[in-house]
Amino acid sequence: MRGGPRRWVGNLLLVLVSVTITLLGFEALLRFSLPQKLYRFPRGLFRDDPELVFSLNPGFQGVLHNPEYTTHVRINSLGLRGPLPGPKAPGKLRVLGLGDSFVSAFNVEEEETFLAVAEHSLREKLPGGGVEIINAGTPNYGTWHELRVLRRFLPKLEPDTVVLAVYVGNDLEDNLSPRGAVVRDGFLVDRRRPPGILPYPIRSWLQRNSMAYVFLWNAWNQIRPWLGKAGSDPLRADKDLISPQAPLYVDEGYRISGDLLHEFHDETMTRGILALVVLIPAEFQVYPDQFLKMAQRHGDDPSRFDLDQPSRRWSELAKSAALPVLDLLPVFRSRISGPYLYMSLDGHLTAEGNRLAGQAIALALIQVLQRSPSSQGSL
Repeated sequence: MRGGPRRWVGNLLLVLVSVTITLLGFEALLRFSLPQKLYRFPRGLFRDDPELVFSLNPGFQGVLHNPEYTTHVRINSLGLRGPLPGPKAPGKLRVLGLGDSFVSAFNVEEEETFLAVAEHSLREKLPGGGVEIINAGTPNYGTWHELRVLRRFLPKLEPDTVVLAVYVGNDLEDNLSPRGAVVRDGFLVDRRRPPGILPYPIRSWLQRNSMAYVFLWNAWNQIRPWLGKAGSDPLRADKDLISPQAPLYVDEGYRISGDLLHEFHDETMTRGILALVVLIPAEFQVYPDQFLKMAQRHGDDPSRFDLDQPSRRWSELAKSAALPVLDLLPVFRSRISGPYLYMSLDGHLTAEGNRLAGQAIALALIQVLQRSPSSQGSL
């Protein structure tokens, strides 16, 4: 038939154009009405680090933007967020803050992080007000990384006190697989490349840029069980942490983490440095309703979960290592009737959550300092 191939090509192009317009419209609709969580870090923020596996890139400056916030990030020449610390001033209390993305807190501005809030609060409460808190938090770090950060910066920064922040939601996983993330093409990604229909570079680009792709991927995982295929349980890791019979890998994670805390204690004790462990709760511990409803939809009995278990076990580990502990779970629960403390999409603490945590950390640091007459004399 004359014109057959030409007509076939024309129809194919029409279908492709229609699908493209539909997907672009769907993408726009999601961005305005139902935003999805995309990869949030700009290219070049991370670098390879032989000692730490990865670290923040010295000298980086950029803007982080997503539907919930726009923030400015600067990394000093030491690879830490914020201004470059100068030589330690005599009589000035210097605190080194260690932790993961809750500490670096790129979802808020520098002055809104809980370490900055704690610094401001301590300046108001302590005689002389000579206080400096250095933010050494890095996303995806666990206690394994933070112990090595401590060893790297102790000689350079000479802190009087160290705050070790533990996010009870995933620090076990980070300690079990401290080399699980790697820097590729300027981005921090999972070292493993999970199989998929699309080539990995395409999937990686879509995960960073397309809300439609993320939405469809999550939806596919939800309907896979209905089609007789194995689906992923988005709550599995959280449920493992609060189940009365913890899986073996969870117990192994606590064992490894306990050993790391003992090393942390020995490292600070031998140098005469005070330490404080701060436990940051997971969102589902503070606001459990949605989590428990989702668990019930997956066939779980919500009454069997112990929401306090992760914080309790971490607290026991810290105390066994003779480290003072501040558990923020009761602090946050006391304010559940106020502004929401976690960002709904990003998952990290809001400015209000950082403010509340910073004030509690300042009070806890004062108690730690009061137990040490020698440290009081240095203020």
